[in-house]
Amino acid sequence: MLRTLTLLAALSLPVSALPADQDPLLKALKTELDRSFSKLKDAEKVPLYFLHYGATDTDYHQVGATLGALSYENSGRERRLDADARFGSPALDNTHELKGAQARQNTREQAAIDLPLGDDEAAIRARAWELTDAAYKAALDRYAKVRTNIGVTAEEKDKSGDFSPASAETFYSPVRLPELDKAGYRGMARRLSAKFKKHGFIIRSGVSLNASAVNRYMVNSEGSAVVTGNNYLYLSYYLTARTKDGMDLSRGKFYHSDGPAGIPGEAEIAADIDRSVSELAALLGSEPSEPLSVPAILDGPAAGLFFHEIFGHRIEGHRQKSESEGQTFAKMIGQRIMPEFLRVYDDPSVREVRGQFLRGYYTHDDEAVKAARASLVENGVLKGFLMGRTPIEGFPSSNGHGRRSAGKGAVARQGNLIVEASATVPYPELRGMLLEEIKKSGKPYGLLIKDIYGGFTITQRVLPQSFTVQVLLAYKVYADGRPDEAVRGLNLIGTPIQTFSRIKAAADDAGVFNGDCGAESGWVPVSAVSPSLLFSEIETEKVSKSNNKPPLLPPPYAEGQGGKI
Repeated sequence: MLRTLTLLAALSLPVSALPADQDPLLKALKTELDRSFSKLKDAEKVPLYFLHYGATDTDYHQVGATLGALSYENSGRERRLDADARFGSPALDNTHELKGAQARQNTREQAAIDLPLGDDEAAIRARAWELTDAAYKAALDRYAKVRTNIGVTAEEKDKSGDFSPASAETFYSPVRLPELDKAGYRGMARRLSAKFKKHGFIIRSGVSLNASAVNRYMVNSEGSAVVTGNNYLYLSYYLTARTKDGMDLSRGKFYHSDGPAGIPGEAEIAADIDRSVSELAALLGSEPSEPLSVPAILDGPAAGLFFHEIFGHRIEGHRQKSESEGQTFAKMIGQRIMPEFLRVYDDPSVREVRGQFLRGYYTHDDEAVKAARASLVENGVLKGFLMGRTPIEGFPSSNGHGRRSAGKGAVARQGNLIVEASATVPYPELRGMLLEEIKKSGKPYGLLIKDIYGGFTITQRVLPQSFTVQVLLAYKVYADGRPDEAVRGLNLIGTPIQTFSRIKAAADDAGVFNGDCGAESGWVPVSAVSPSLLFSEIETEKVSKSNNKPPLLPPPYAEGQGGKI
């Protein structure tokens, strides 16, 4: 049986050929940072009190196929560098939030620059010098705006500073992308993608495989020198169709790992594709949903993503003091916000759960702080927040959750958000409890929600503090015992505090969501883990859709199929 790919070495193999003090990139960044900081820290009346370089060195290979033919294949290497300069003091610096008419200037965008791919120290240092000059001038200019803004706007309630101290970290553990069996990639992608040619109702489809080695270099004026690497490998497929009333539907799946052992064999993936095709066909034959308020089960992976969206973003530390944020949970420490049988924490140092790789794993965040477990909810009671190096009232220190992508300033972000239940039941019993809730509600049916898409959650105070999550696959579950029926065209909606109060029970499983999360500090890899959850009530709304008809003719390879399986 052909596996996803054959490697000549393990993907998690560390780069051990060079000790840390001989790594050309690390050496060049440390040398230039030390030179720049020593000469610039007192160059102005306002001190430059902190300087940080963050470089990302990525090596990757990608291959994709459509309908049995190779659609792309490429390999590459890229290096990007960010520079963070802070003027003033940790109590007040240039990153301070602007208020009033200047609030529109609050952004996490910042200059980033490409670095040479070779080992020439002079070339690397020259690019770092160029970026430092730009970051220095931009930070000094913004500090002047901060000082002016404070003088003309109202006093802030949270008087915590702008930057928290952190101990100097020294860590060196890069990874490398070994040689890949590229022929194996191509063959698997072609064979799997060819399966979609059997089904004329599928409009678009594809299979892709991606492998990357991402090494992050961080040095700062506090003395930190951190090089930490992660390998990411995933296989994915997708298929889409369109209903007669113009609604686009999709199914698909991702298999994430940090090495080939975590990717299923071709036969298992092929079986999953067949299942997805059947699910898409069932959705095509279903009726669009009307707005509902019914009991429901969210299966594990969907429940994990649900928590990521409606809870995880709201307990990111910087949102608790930002004047533009809704601050849903800012004053609720010590209060019960969900059932007492639930515990929630975020721990980026967890590499896997029940043998499943967690994409949100990392050793150090993007502010050179060691990853740590952040206890968020214990026995249903709110205990803490995700913290980067922006302090808030009652939480003066980072717990290793400052994250960003190149060209963005770091803020508190999720890593591995994990939901656990102290009281659980087997999944079949949870389904039985759903039937009881349906009968109690007087509704003819409830929902079994198998797959959702991220949607969005509103955290800014200028808009309602609500969420919308798109349902990709759900079934009506009837109280009278009729077979489950696929249902399409619905979003989950609501407000977080009310929604959490409706969680009634948890199964003894643990579903894993792996993906990438986008927010103001860019895109970062994340995971969310949760048992399947029973809700006494979940509200839905109709999804927006186009009015485009399906294609007038079947695809040429499906002529005569009549659009059927």
